[in-house]
Amino acid sequence: MEEHNKKTENCMICGEELAYLTSAIPVTCTYCGKAESANIHCPFGHYVCNECHASDSLKIITQFCLSSSSKNPMEMAKTIMRHPTMPMHGPEHHAMIAAVLVTAYKNLTGKVTDDEIKEAIRRGATVPGGYCGLYGADAAAIATGIAISTILKASPLTDYERRTANMMTSRALAAIASNRGARCCKRSTYVALESAIQYFREVLGTELEYIPVSKLKCEHSSRNKTCSRTDCRFYAGKALNMTNQTVVHNE
Repeated sequence: MEEHNKKTENCMICGEELAYLTSAIPVTCTYCGKAESANIHCPFGHYVCNECHASDSLKIITQFCLSSSSKNPMEMAKTIMRHPTMPMHGPEHHAMIAAVLVTAYKNLTGKVTDDEIKEAIRRGATVPGGYCGLYGADAAAIATGIAISTILKASPLTDYERRTANMMTSRALAAIASNRGARCCKRSTYVALESAIQYFREVLGTELEYIPVSKLKCEHSSRNKTCSRTDCRFYAGKALNMTNQTVVHNE
């Protein structure tokens, strides 16, 4: 199957709604042939591993962040999520959240380099999809911790840096957990970035640009079969058609 035929909602192969299992089963990636165990698969037997699921989007995220001069991580994330290769849900969001935070910090302070952006993307891409329900820790929150860890050069042997990164994750995780409804990678992205922007201000003394909550509206409701709609504070009130929109760099 050609890459351009990938679906961006539900099963990447056929578009059928995915099944989420409480116990892993043996699966084989339709694209690369890798055999592994997973809790997520298509009822028609299709399966796409995390690496193949995210490969196209990771290229877009990397290209965008390395060329952007934006200091607004939320605006960067919204732009990336409009790209036609970016799925409604998936592990791509983990790399994206870490990347836009480090990128905005770099553009505002000049204290990190492109190498840190690439490292944030690499780390974010290692966190598989389904963490929010299967592991009890939404990876959007983990991605904010990855951003802080990358910026502060934390390691398992550091004190302040390690604690600061973990606290960032806990703050974002608590904020995400306060929202009702099934998983939504867009909602988790918005909430995680909101938490991170506030945390960067409090802990790093960095005033990243942001989108006011009153103007932060989701553009992807029509793509999400389990959208909470009016129960979600980011619901725009109507379906916005993003089919023909592509990434435009924020210069």
